[in-house]
Amino acid sequence: MVEFGEKLKQVREKNGMTQATLAEHLYVTRQAVSRWECGARYPDLLTTKKIAEILEVSIDELVSGEELQKNIEREPVLAKPVSNIIQTMLYSTAAAAYLLMSIFALKSLFPDEALIGTPAGRITLVNIAAVTRITLCFAAVAAGLFFSVKNTLTPKKTGMIMSAFYGITAVEFVLTVIDMQIKQNGYMPWTGWIDGFLIPFICFVCILLYFYNGKCKIPSIIIYGIAALSVLEILYAIKISINRTTELSFVTCTISYMGRFGLVALLVYQTYVFSKKIKMGISK
Repeated sequence: MVEFGEKLKQVREKNGMTQATLAEHLYVTRQAVSRWECGARYPDLLTTKKIAEILEVSIDELVSGEELQKNIEREPVLAKPVSNIIQTMLYSTAAAAYLLMSIFALKSLFPDEALIGTPAGRITLVNIAAVTRITLCFAAVAAGLFFSVKNTLTPKKTGMIMSAFYGITAVEFVLTVIDMQIKQNGYMPWTGWIDGFLIPFICFVCILLYFYNGKCKIPSIIIYGIAALSVLEILYAIKISINRTTELSFVTCTISYMGRFGLVALLVYQTYVFSKKIKMGISK
């Protein structure tokens, strides 16, 4: 089977076009075209469509369905420079928020001397679970920022990073229930299990599968629904906390909401771009 690079070179030469001329039409460098033809890199789907139009061939003549699917899976979700800059800015905002939250959370594990030995200064499994959740969320967002800056944030990496918050939330809930059982200070009703474990776990699985495998039948509307549900949850949390916060807790809550809104915005943006690529791959 002839690879994409070889096909591109054959069709380009058949049209009497040089690498430099094709590059000018695409607003890319000649080196970029050269890398495509030697198989070192692949153009994104929109660029592939543009190449087909310029060379007056169908996308089928340039790339097979199998190659197209592999290209979707290995190229960054947001490969375009402008899109990647927006993505990086959103990751930067979320990373900064979660870094500050992690600092506040870690500080809570070291109570003031006056509180040591009192119930308020006691470290519980719930405290440890909360600190671990925030720290792991920061690690996930920081990884996303790193890959976004390098423009290597593939769909699989995106799925693992964007689903991390929901998976970590579900695990934190289980640890909270375990702490309740150890202390024998109550029980968790079934509604609590649905809200605290089942919904986050379903969100975790859906997001992971949606980005991890482009052939997965999970529709993008499900991911948009998860994002909408997250926004409603954040707005409800803001409403509850407005009249209950001290000056310090107001600052920490605001930082937390910034981080959450940043992640939701990323989820929507990445889903929108990825869904367009999937549709193009199906209906090429």
